[in-house]
This record gives sequence, C-alpha cells and structure tokens, in this order.
Amino acid sequence: MKICNYFKNFKPTDSQREHAKCVEKLSLNIFNQLKNFQELNFDNAEKLISYSALLHDIGNYISNKKIKQPHNKTGAKLILENKIDDLNESETKIVATAVRYHRGSHPKEGKHKLFSTLDENEKDTAAKIASIIRIADALDFNHNSLIDNLILSIDYDKQTLTIKTEINIMFNVGLYESFKKKKTLFEKVFGLKVYLND
Repeated sequence: MKICNYFKNFKPTDSQREHAKCVEKLSLNIFNQLKNFQELNFDNAEKLISYSALLHDIGNYISNKKIKQPHNKTGAKLILENKIDDLNESETKIVATAVRYHRGSHPKEGKHKLFSTLDENEKDTAAKIASIIRIADALDFNHNSLIDNLILSIDYDKQTLTIKTEINIMFNVGLYESFKKKKTLFEKVFGLKVYLND
C-alpha cells in the first residue's frame, strides 16, 4: 500500500493528520541534528523515520470498537498486514516496530514477538527511530503543532542532550510530564540524559 493510501483508507481527522505531519517534521529535525553528533548510519534513514512518524498513530484511525488493544499495537499490525509499497520486508518490519514502540513499554528481547524477529541491526534501527518519534510525539503532546523548530546541544562531558524550543508552556499544558515519560527510551538507546529547555 502506498503511504498516502493509509490516510485515504483509514481516514484520520484533520487534527490527527496535522499531528502526524508535525511529528514527522520534528522527528526528521531531531535526526538531522543528532547525526551531527553521533554516527547514525542505516539505509533509507530519513524515509524510515518519515514513514514511522506519519504512521505512528495509524491505529487510532480505526473506528472498529471491537479492537481492544492499544493503538500502537494495532498500528504495527496494520503496517505488517498492509506492506508499504516502496519498502522491502525488513524496512516494513522496522517501521511497524517503531510504531509499536512510539509509546508504552520499551522493546524486550524474547518477550515481544515482533521485536524478536528482527536481526541486531534492525533492532538497533527500530529502537533509535522509536525513541526519536517518542520525543517528537511528546513535543506535540496536545496535538496543536506549536513547536516549529528546535535546537539540540550535546555535552559529552556530562553525557547530556538538551532540546531547546521556542514554546509558551501555557499553550502546551502537560508537555513536560509527557516529555519526562517519553524520553526514557531515547536515554537508554543513545546513552544520554535528555533535558528540555534547560
């Protein structure tokens, strides 16, 4: 299925579509700045990040009330069942895995079936993408696309990464709480403590 057909077939609201585009933009911004500091060499990186970000909430678009699982698991299943046309099988599994872990628990070897089917390189790629999307998703916590730009800075002596944004906290209530919860996978994957607007 073409990426645009996910939106045609599963019919997100305008707000959901705008949130997906915002998370895509922020995720690519984070990735492009982060690769200046760390070696991030995986094939089709920007496409995988873009697709994972655009589809991270695809499970929310299903109106079938019989589905009782969280939207991240539903989204991963949808992607596996509706292979993305211009991705190979490995890349499709990476995107599905990143969508699966954009919220909720962290990837666990042996315990989580989809993650366990990936090879070590694919696991690393999926975890990095999921951790970036978690940060971007937290930055658009209220789905109002208020953050347009951000700047990353890394202090290797302190092993910290600071994300600076131009944001009025009054318009994004809950952002810091969401960010605090969602940054933990990034910290684990990249080995850096992450701070917002310090």
